[in-house]
Amino acid sequence: MSVRVLSVCAPLALLSAADLASLGLAPPSPASEQWVIWAVIVGTFLGICCGTVIARRPGVAALPFLGASAAGLLAAPLALAAGAHALAVALTVLATTVSLPLAALRVVPERPPSRLLLGVDAAVVVTGTGCAVAATTDVKTAQVTAIIAAGTVMLAGTWVLFELTAGDDRRRVLWLVLGAATTTLAGMFQFAAENSLPVGPVPSALITSAVSLLLPLTITVALVAPRRADVRVVIRGATVLIVMLALSAAVYEGVAAVWQMVVGARPGKGVPALLAAAIAAGYQPVKRQVEAGMDEMLFGRSADPVETLTRLGTDLTAGAPPPRWLQTLRSTLGVPGIALRQEGTTVGLAGTMDDGHTTHIALSAGADHVGDLVVCLPPGHLRLPQAATAVLELVAVPLAQALHAARLSEQLRVSRGRVVTALEEERRRMRRDLHDGLGPALTGIAYTADAAANLMTADPERAVRTMRGLRADIGDAITEIRRIVYGLRPRALDELGLVDAVRQRIAPLCAADDRALTVTIDAPPRLPPLPAAVEVAAYRVAVEAITNIARHSDGTVAHLSVRLTDPALLRVTVRDSGRCTVPWTPGVGIQSMHERVEEIGGALTIETTPEGATVTADLPLAIPAPETPWD
Repeated sequence: MSVRVLSVCAPLALLSAADLASLGLAPPSPASEQWVIWAVIVGTFLGICCGTVIARRPGVAALPFLGASAAGLLAAPLALAAGAHALAVALTVLATTVSLPLAALRVVPERPPSRLLLGVDAAVVVTGTGCAVAATTDVKTAQVTAIIAAGTVMLAGTWVLFELTAGDDRRRVLWLVLGAATTTLAGMFQFAAENSLPVGPVPSALITSAVSLLLPLTITVALVAPRRADVRVVIRGATVLIVMLALSAAVYEGVAAVWQMVVGARPGKGVPALLAAAIAAGYQPVKRQVEAGMDEMLFGRSADPVETLTRLGTDLTAGAPPPRWLQTLRSTLGVPGIALRQEGTTVGLAGTMDDGHTTHIALSAGADHVGDLVVCLPPGHLRLPQAATAVLELVAVPLAQALHAARLSEQLRVSRGRVVTALEEERRRMRRDLHDGLGPALTGIAYTADAAANLMTADPERAVRTMRGLRADIGDAITEIRRIVYGLRPRALDELGLVDAVRQRIAPLCAADDRALTVTIDAPPRLPPLPAAVEVAAYRVAVEAITNIARHSDGTVAHLSVRLTDPALLRVTVRDSGRCTVPWTPGVGIQSMHERVEEIGGALTIETTPEGATVTADLPLAIPAPETPWD
């Protein structure tokens, strides 16, 4: 990298040193002194810019044109010292009207393919050459015409480039716009000042050089570090300052002119002080209005609560995803970016975020914190504008409700998936049991029956033995059928009822240290007829919960409660009075309880504390109709 920098900067440095030497050895004439000093200063600065660009962004398309502009300006004083006045003028004009504009139009590393841009490049070369010819022939009218044409072409090219770019590329174009605008305004102020104040050639050359450095500086920033500062903030600040200065001066001069027309003389002592105080009093309110106008042009219009709620309501009603909500908010609030985060994870993003320049709005649905809305503050703001804050306060509630509903929908989808998976696993188990167990048994019975029929006449005794074996095979098949049926629904439920079936199943259980486990059961003497699915779910939850207590608790007493909390809800509660020796972790048993309860539309909660564990299952007696996974 250093070799590249030296290969470009060394020749430019030699030219700059030669210029300085020529100023001492062969001083220019008074008529040429001013622009020679200007050419040396601006050419040297362009060389520095060229070295910076090649060190940070080698290979960009603007680099050769920056180098050519620097070389042309630094070679012009040497040509003048050698007596080639026309060549010196041509080099200076071509460097400023051809090379530098072509470099400016290449601030975008990869320009969009466009015939308009190619046409602008050709027009820059033509108008710049026309300026050089007019300058060398010293025809004032031609010079003015060529300069106006060159400026118009440059303005058109910048506009085309701005329209064809976006993101960081547009930021680069905005830096170019800033440089051109500030150079123009500074030149106008300099012209007005020099016409009002006596300024010598050398100070004038230094001032002109300082003004001319603005455009190369912004081109370099655009090429090297366009995001080092938000150019929109710079434009906003500079524009607001210029507008306020112009307004203040216009008000002062306007009042003074009216005073002179009425009184016949300029305002005397005391009046300027009062006028300045009045301008100072109105400065801040007017400045806020100007800033609001600039913010609307640069960052988007100010937030409208009614429009925001209307557009957001349309998105929510249409079931749009969170990124669509955020895009609607960002466009109406006029902020760089908005993100939606849940538990530290970004679930939606619109625009660009700067984590060091944001504000957070908590989203709550009732007592539940469902997420955070992270808003990137507009450039130049330490906090959100009042209008944007009011809009966010209005939309926070519907956003929280929508986010909560989306999360519940996702949980329901996952739950349905688990239920469908459990059903498919159960069907697979039944198919396997029927195929591998009952199927061969029935096939054997069929073959044995055929054999017995064939032996009835030829060998009756053997036929009798075969029939007895057939009876044993039928008994085994009946046992297998019962095993499959009992796997689907415990037999004790039909024979004993829910409470007694649970009591029979948990009777053999012991505590973790082999002591007897005492389970107290609180249930009504008779339960009303329960749906089969509810009865099975209550049985499985009670047995599994008490089994977990037996495994993990150091206590010997558990409590089971089976109650109808209202005519449509059965609540099964299992409590443990001992300390959990091993934390309950989600496993097959706990997952099975969740699946069985969720399958019938119920809710299961498990709370484990150092004082014991509590399992509560709320089972609706009116079971919703089953839905397919795609409903």
